[in-house]
Amino acid sequence: MNLANVANKAVADASKALNVSLTESELEKVAEIIAKAMENAVHEASNQHSAVCVDCLAHDQDLAHKMQKKIELKKIALIANLSSFR
Repeated sequence: MNLANVANKAVADASKALNVSLTESELEKVAEIIAKAMENAVHEASNQHSAVCVDCLAHDQDLAHKMQKKIELKKIALIANLSSFR
């Protein structure tokens, strides 16, 4: 999944739905807003997933921490992907 494409498509869809023509600068600003919203959603989802690991694996804290670490690494990669097109 290329997140730059996701954000740019969201901008194009919003522009079309609102029946407005945006300048290149405006398109970039809106794409940045969408990217930031996606980044915030990634952080929130990751935090929730980590909490579920701890809750469900209370009997095996080692496994819970391993899962949390893998979730964190995936989150970092996704955030880097998001940040790369700003």
